[in-house]
Amino acid sequence: MVKAVVLIRCKAGTYKDVVRKLKEMENIKLVFSSLGAYDVVSEIEADGFSGIGRIVRKIRSLENVDATETLVEVETEGVSK
Repeated sequence: MVKAVVLIRCKAGTYKDVVRKLKEMENIKLVFSSLGAYDVVSEIEADGFSGIGRIVRKIRSLENVDATETLVEVETEGVSK
């Protein structure tokens, strides 16, 4: 299982619509609005990197999404959870 965080910039005043649409999507584990450079933060999960790519492309195609940045989790040797 691969996890990633997607940071999302929305058109002005539309973050609530974007949050609502994300909560309806499959493979979205967490969604919340934020202050700062990005309006919405979401955690996604898929079986592999290609699945992460499909989800991110779907997010980017949502109305009112201007830009995204994706941070993919990587395993780090010697670090326990």
